[in-house]
Amino acid sequence: MTLSAKAQDMTEGVIWRKMLTFFFPIFLGSLFQQLYTTADAVIVGQFIGKDALASIDAIYNLTKFPLSFFTGLSVAATILISQFYGAKDQKSLDESVHTAVAFSVAGGLALSVIGIIIAAPSMRWLNVPDEIVPDTLAYVRVCFGGTVVSLVYNIAAGILRAVGDSRTPLLYLIVCNCANVALDLLFVVVFKWGVTGAAAATVVSQFASAALTIRHLTRVNMPCKLDLRRVRFHMPTLKKILRIGVPMSLQNILYPISNMVVQSGINAYGVDSIAAYALSGKLDMIVWVASAAFSSTSSTFAAQNYGAKAYDRIKRGTRICLGLTTLVIGAISAVLFIWSKPLGRMIIDDRIVLDMCADIMRLMAPFYVMYALGEVLSGALRGKGETFKQMAITLMGTCGFRVAWALFVPQGRASLLGLLTSYPASWILTTGALAVLYMVHKGRQQD
Repeated sequence: MTLSAKAQDMTEGVIWRKMLTFFFPIFLGSLFQQLYTTADAVIVGQFIGKDALASIDAIYNLTKFPLSFFTGLSVAATILISQFYGAKDQKSLDESVHTAVAFSVAGGLALSVIGIIIAAPSMRWLNVPDEIVPDTLAYVRVCFGGTVVSLVYNIAAGILRAVGDSRTPLLYLIVCNCANVALDLLFVVVFKWGVTGAAAATVVSQFASAALTIRHLTRVNMPCKLDLRRVRFHMPTLKKILRIGVPMSLQNILYPISNMVVQSGINAYGVDSIAAYALSGKLDMIVWVASAAFSSTSSTFAAQNYGAKAYDRIKRGTRICLGLTTLVIGAISAVLFIWSKPLGRMIIDDRIVLDMCADIMRLMAPFYVMYALGEVLSGALRGKGETFKQMAITLMGTCGFRVAWALFVPQGRASLLGLLTSYPASWILTTGALAVLYMVHKGRQQD
C-alpha cells in the first residue's frame, strides 16, 4: 500500500517543524472536542443559571471515568501502530488497526452499561447537593449512554494520528462541534430540555464525528486503512495492547478517582464553590488540551523513531518538545492569570462565582507549565514502551498524594483554596520524579 501524503513520517526532517505540524491539528482537534462540554456550560450558564452549571460539573470527573479507563488502552494501540509504522511493518500495523477498532466497540458498550448502572448511587458518593441531584442524574445518564461513540471516535482519530495524519480528525471535529452548538441551542433554548438537552446534543454530535472518522478510515489509501469486514481481535496484538495499555489505564482511572475525592470536598462547600470550580475548569481547559497535544506529539515522535531505532533523534525531539511546551503553556498561563474574570464573564455573570474563580486561577496558573512538562516526559517514555514505572510515579505522585491531601490536609480550614492546593503540589512532585526516570531511562538507552 502506498503512503498517503497525509501520513507523516517523523523519523526524518527538521524536528521542530515536524512537531509543530503534528501538534497544531491535534491541539485544535482536542480543543474542539473539549468545546462540546464548554458549549454545554456556556449555553446552560447563560440560559438556565448557576445551579444548572453546577449540576453538570458536580459529576464531571465521574462522566470522564469510563473514557479515562479506555484511553490508556487506546493510547497503547496508537503507540504500537506508530512503532510498526516507523519500522515499516505493514502486517503488524494492519492487525493493530482492526484489533483496536474491535476493542473500542466492545469496550465502549460495556462501559456504557456500567456507567448507567452506577449513575444513581454516585450522587451520594460525591455529596451532590440535593437541589441539583435530578438535573445531575439526568445529565450523567445521557453522557454514559454515549460512551461507546466517544471511544470509537478517539481510537479512530488515534489511528490516523499514529501515522502522522492529525488534520483529518480536526476537520470532522470542527463540523461536528458547529452541529453541537446548534443542537445545544435547539434542545436547551427552544425545546427547554435543560441539562438533558445539553447532554443529548453532545452525544449526537460525537456520534457524527465517530461515523465520519470511521468512514474515512475505510476509504483512505494509507497503511492504516480499515476494512470493516475484518474487524476482529488478533490475540497476539491484543496481548501487546494490554501489556502496554493496562498500566496506563490504571493510571487514567485513578486520575478521575482522585479528582472525585477532591470534587466531593468541593461539593461540600455548596453551589457557589461548585460553579466557581466548574468555571475555572472551562477556562483552563485549554491548558489540558495543549498539554495533551504536546504529550501525544512527544509519544508519536518517540514511538516512530523507536521503531526506526533512531534513539538519538528521540532525545533531541524530547528536548525540543519540552522547550515548545514551556513557551506555549507559559503564554496561556499568563493570560488566565491576568484576565480570568473577563473570560469567565463570557460564561456566567455572577460576581461571587467570578471572584472565587479568579482566586482559583491565581493559585493554579503559575504551575500549569510544571504539569505540562510532566506530560511531555510521560509521552516520550510511553512512546518507547516504558509504561509501568511511569504509571507508578504518576499514581504515587499525583493520585495518591492528591487523595491524601484531600482527606487530611484541608481538615479544619474550611478553605476551597486549601483543598485545591493539592493540584500544583502534586504536579511539582510528579514532574520532578518523571524527570529523574527519564534521565535514568535515557542513560540506559545510551549503554
